[in-house]
Amino acid sequence: MLIDHIRVTIENGLLEEKEIQYYIDAIRHSAKGKSLKSLSFRIADGHMDLRYSFQGFPFERIRRVSTQADDSAKRYIG
Repeated sequence: MLIDHIRVTIENGLLEEKEIQYYIDAIRHSAKGKSLKSLSFRIADGHMDLRYSFQGFPFERIRRVSTQADDSAKRYIG
């Protein structure tokens, strides 16, 4: 699917569009000046892997986010 001209894929589950938009906004905020190209979510027991890449950069960034009841982990994407 495309959200804000970004290719988004989700493995092993579903996410609401507003949650996907939250992560897009957080990544854009932490990577000022870079154009986000793609974002992939892989949902597993107790965590979610985020993989994202930027236009013109030959590598991906990978982050793991806890999916436990405490949403404080979602506030930081390094």
